[in-house]
Amino acid sequence: MRPMLSRRRRPGLWAALAGAGLALAACGAAATRLPPLPPPTLARATPTDEMVVAVIGPGPTAHPTPQATPFALLLGEHLSAGGSFTQTETEAAGPMLCQIKRDSCAFSRLVADQNPDLLFSGGEPAPYDDEDHRMHPAMVMPLADLAARARAEWGEGVQIMVVEAYDSLLDHDNVQTNPALRYSLHFEGRSADLITWPADESRNGRLCILALEAGFTWVHQEGDHCHVSVQAESLCTACSPAGP
Repeated sequence: MRPMLSRRRRPGLWAALAGAGLALAACGAAATRLPPLPPPTLARATPTDEMVVAVIGPGPTAHPTPQATPFALLLGEHLSAGGSFTQTETEAAGPMLCQIKRDSCAFSRLVADQNPDLLFSGGEPAPYDDEDHRMHPAMVMPLADLAARARAEWGEGVQIMVVEAYDSLLDHDNVQTNPALRYSLHFEGRSADLITWPADESRNGRLCILALEAGFTWVHQEGDHCHVSVQAESLCTACSPAGP
């Protein structure tokens, strides 16, 4: 008869077996765990990978870019020395401050242009027939320059004629029925109406551009003539702050 094994548990043996089972379980779990990912490798930049940096300048200003000077002005067009087709004569050349009266202090500051390279119409009755010669001193040099440009443009047979300059008869701005309220730089001698002689209205658009290049501040193609003006200190305050 085989001896029967004792069924009494041995605390030490069961503890050792339990610890071995836990260790095996732990090893099994560790065997299925994924390895950590390697650190990313930075690729060397190539010409196709490089970033393109765009430098954006300031936006457009409120001042319009001057347009290219045309060869000639169209009928009704006006242009300032700054290249603006929208600037008014007052904005470009300054406002009229007074109507200069004959024999006033300011009248004595006007000059009589006697340049032999220019023609003067003298269309007003005496004693006003000298007024096409009379003008602000700042008008003289641009007119002399323009006379030379006209000869170079159209030949020696073509001259500049001044048909209107200073005007004491207030024969401008005639839409204003009250002469005392009429407004024109002709009344200060700071503007003139010009044509070429022999007369040819087809040249007036080009004449305006030549006048601008000669030093006038503002020009206006008025069809039968080119109107020009200069920015200069008004003679109205030359003798006294109150004017002539």
